[in-house]
Amino acid sequence: MRLSLDFMGIAPIASTLPVVRAAERFGLDGVWSCEHIGLHDAIVPSALYLRETERLEVGVVGISTAGRHPGLTAMELSSLAELGPGRVRVQVGTGDPSLVAKLGKAIERPARSTEAFVNALREALAGGEMNLEQPDFTFRGFRLTPLASPPPVDVMAVRPLMVRTAARVGDGLALSLGASLTYLADTVRDVQHELDARGRDRRSFRITAVTLGVIAVDVDTARAQALPLFSLLEPAMAEHLARGVIEPGALVAAAESGGTPAVMKLFTPEVVDSIALVTTPDGLGAALERHAATGIDELAVSIFAAPEDQPAIVEQLARARPAS
Repeated sequence: MRLSLDFMGIAPIASTLPVVRAAERFGLDGVWSCEHIGLHDAIVPSALYLRETERLEVGVVGISTAGRHPGLTAMELSSLAELGPGRVRVQVGTGDPSLVAKLGKAIERPARSTEAFVNALREALAGGEMNLEQPDFTFRGFRLTPLASPPPVDVMAVRPLMVRTAARVGDGLALSLGASLTYLADTVRDVQHELDARGRDRRSFRITAVTLGVIAVDVDTARAQALPLFSLLEPAMAEHLARGVIEPGALVAAAESGGTPAVMKLFTPEVVDSIALVTTPDGLGAALERHAATGIDELAVSIFAAPEDQPAIVEQLARARPAS
């Protein structure tokens, strides 16, 4: 299983550089940079990370079909690929509807919109002349002059329809923070079935899962640190991701009846342990093994710790990672 870092786009960019260098030094596989509307973009940090490293794969996360035109996105990704040939990857999705709404946009058909965006992005990256009319974007005589091989394009998904879309049009699948081990294993199985039906080789399709990483000398302290973050997730999505550890409908009902305090009661220690990498340093190897056993190809850890403590945690992750 590949082991990478994930940045949520919240911390100051400069504060992430020491941990990026640590990931390079201790042998992790990549760093993923997320963009959320109103926070950091993912292109600028990715360019910086490519210049700061020689080996790491640099991933661009959260390219929204509502927030970007595939032509402009292809230009940006092509520039990144020129800076780091063979080291760039991108994840495309619809994004949080509440954030997309801040741009005055709405996505009526998420799966269809994502498929159209991915196909157009690939065509643009290939350098062909494009004349295309879609509900969300238009090309009229557009042509890119790429100076590097185009990066792989993964699809971000939570629910079954988008997972199937990823298996149909993506180079890989990106799974959200908050996914239980049961959800991950079930999704890997579903993707395998879909790929088999389409004659696609599973070995050339990467499944990446993001997880919150809280490593502390006391596991109860680690769980307490993680708990408030999960209470911020949209209840319907959170309970879907927490398959096997939270009953369907329970989070939505708790949010409607008792708000955040009621929601937080459902995130028991067993639930938190299943949906996050919450552990002591001694238990880290076993926790990584449990994620590897789901069949995912890559785990991207979003470390929850002070910036000055993160390089040491990267070293712990590198030492505890499962053997290939």
